Amino acid sequence: MARKGSRKVRTGCLTCKIRKVKCDEGKPHCDRCVRTGRKCDGYATPEELGLVSVRPRQGFQGIETVDEGRALQFFCEIAGPFLSGATDPYFWTRLVMQFSNFEPAVRQSVVAISTLYEQVQADPEPKVRLQDSRLALRHYNAAIRELKSMDNQPLVLLVCVLFICIEFLQSNREAAIEHCKHGIAILEKIGPDVPWVKEYLVPVFRRLSVFPFFFGNDTTNFPNLVALESPSPASFSSFSDAHSMMDGTFSRTLQLVRQGDPYRLGTSRHEAVPLQLCAKQKEIKALLEQWQVLFDSFEERSMLAATPVTEHFQLGEDYMKKMSRVFLSVRHEVCRIWSEMAFTSDETAYDVYIDNFRRLIKKCISLIITLPEGAKITATSPKFIFETGFTPMLFFIAMKCRCLETRLEALRLMAVLGVPRENLWEVSTMQALGRRVVEIEHDIVLNDLYPPTDLSSAHPLPPDEMRVRDTWTESQASIKTTLRGHDICGRLAGFFVRTDEGEINLHTEFMDEREGAPRERIRPNNPYSASMKPDTSWAQMEPSVVV
Repeated sequence: MARKGSRKVRTGCLTCKIRKVKCDEGKPHCDRCVRTGRKCDGYATPEELGLVSVRPRQGFQGIETVDEGRALQFFCEIAGPFLSGATDPYFWTRLVMQFSNFEPAVRQSVVAISTLYEQVQADPEPKVRLQDSRLALRHYNAAIRELKSMDNQPLVLLVCVLFICIEFLQSNREAAIEHCKHGIAILEKIGPDVPWVKEYLVPVFRRLSVFPFFFGNDTTNFPNLVALESPSPASFSSFSDAHSMMDGTFSRTLQLVRQGDPYRLGTSRHEAVPLQLCAKQKEIKALLEQWQVLFDSFEERSMLAATPVTEHFQLGEDYMKKMSRVFLSVRHEVCRIWSEMAFTSDETAYDVYIDNFRRLIKKCISLIITLPEGAKITATSPKFIFETGFTPMLFFIAMKCRCLETRLEALRLMAVLGVPRENLWEVSTMQALGRRVVEIEHDIVLNDLYPPTDLSSAHPLPPDEMRVRDTWTESQASIKTTLRGHDICGRLAGFFVRTDEGEINLHTEFMDEREGAPRERIRPNNPYSASMKPDTSWAQMEPSVVV
């Protein structure tokens, strides 16, 4: 599909570039900023615009091996353009490739990413490992060695993003989270004063900042989000403005939820919530209300540029605008519910939002109904993207909406609207985890993920003592043998439930991730049993996947 609209202008004023809107390039101040009452920060110097302020430590000596050349070519043509999903691929296709020409650490990282991405694209189910690819392992180690001698902090930030991508591709949660924290700490130290860091890296780390809250265990070492904050705009002039503000609000919401863990799940459940946390909750509520006002008045005058992903699925501009609106609306409502329930230990309190959950699902279904005929998943469709899509929001709905029909529809939509792997979010794992929660709470067995009949009337809302508070999964899948001698691929999963005494305990079992797979018991000599037995209390082990 031909690219719609004009080419993106990258020579405009700094204010318009950061807002990702077209600049009229008026001098000394652009008319667009003046008309909207914004301060025009002027124009970057040629050195800043060309990124030549970062001096290469050595010249690019050319491709050393055929395999390396092939990996770089694959990144240019396939991996780089598709990593960004439906968002602007400029970061991967232009910025990263530009630095790879003269910075060895960037170039080595690109080769590792390309190699691992190709493995995932060939077969997304088995988890890729560096140990299985000598080429990726060699170049990742080389990039790490280069980074140790690097004193240019903005460049370190760029390489940090590439390292995070490498760990995402391997499903290495802990390593990816540590890189996220490290990058945010560097940003906090140096500040976003370098123009290209402010324009390209700060938004990336703002989106990455949610992962320590989603998947991290150490609540005492969460990243400081101050370095990622930016003033709220007076209005939205593009979808990029709306996404940027929502990204920051989403991170703050997740931070609040994790800070509320002790009062929702832990030993402080019967204590008063500190005033400081209540104040944060009110701030987030105000931000969400402000965002909604700006979004309601937003008129889609700006063009949405086509990306390799939207072209692959033949998604026109009208559909992309609708998808952006639905995505942002669903994310906003999930944030609102999440923040309001941050300190609530009674899971039945979520029932007041059932109609809200139903409306969100209807919005998602409307996307499928209006999907262009050519938008079909094929063998060449991307299996992995660096960005986050619909998967975590649909998982939240499947977890917290106790209307059986609605939550089953949310599970079904994951495979339709989600990419098999969205960074650390894996659709097959989230579907299996959500399916098991439904079985536990409704006391049913789902041999087929989507029953042909409406079961909602036969299965009323589960009582509070049946409801799963939170979930936990191992980051890596493994193979276990059933009593029937079948080898199944899955992972250890944990479910936080309330005991009769009111305590929160963690129950674990080996979870089969095959869709619609029959339930089979694991052999006793395996370390985990499929039966639900209390292993430990929440206070002893915190959830690593927050819902």
